[in-house]
Amino acid sequence: MTTTTSIEDLTLGKAIDFAVETEKLGEHLYNRLARRFKDDPELGELFATLAADEQHHANHFAGLRDRVAKEPLSYDQKQYLRAVSLSDIFAEAGLGKNPDKIETREDALEQAFKLERTTLSYYQALKEIVQDDLIDEMIAEEKKHLLKVVRYLTTGAKVRGLGDSF
Repeated sequence: MTTTTSIEDLTLGKAIDFAVETEKLGEHLYNRLARRFKDDPELGELFATLAADEQHHANHFAGLRDRVAKEPLSYDQKQYLRAVSLSDIFAEAGLGKNPDKIETREDALEQAFKLERTTLSYYQALKEIVQDDLIDEMIAEEKKHLLKVVRYLTTGAKVRGLGDSF
């Protein structure tokens, strides 16, 4: 949630807007990392693919917002979403590291890991409040992203595409 939204003002629409903003943040990060690591074709392709996926996710969440924006949230639901959104990746400092200062492939992959892990956590919290198949689809996609990044981070394995299975 943006810093101007108080807990009392939090609506389901604003909570989903936060998901849209998160996907746009990911798209921006991954596009910058794809350009930064263009000399490493595998890593550049991974980040370019993740960026494209994040753009699609933002569009899907925008559609969800339009369907459920007026639904009320209980005080406890507001508190829960607020607590999950206060993680390190969503704090004032953003990702904690300017993408232009990311120099190594390991650092880039660690930043991607943090983004995917924290985004997944937020979407799982949102799923407890919003019963919609789209949330399930986005959780499944974020899990795939996380697994790809972890696989690359821990093994250096080549990623042929996000369709790879484990």
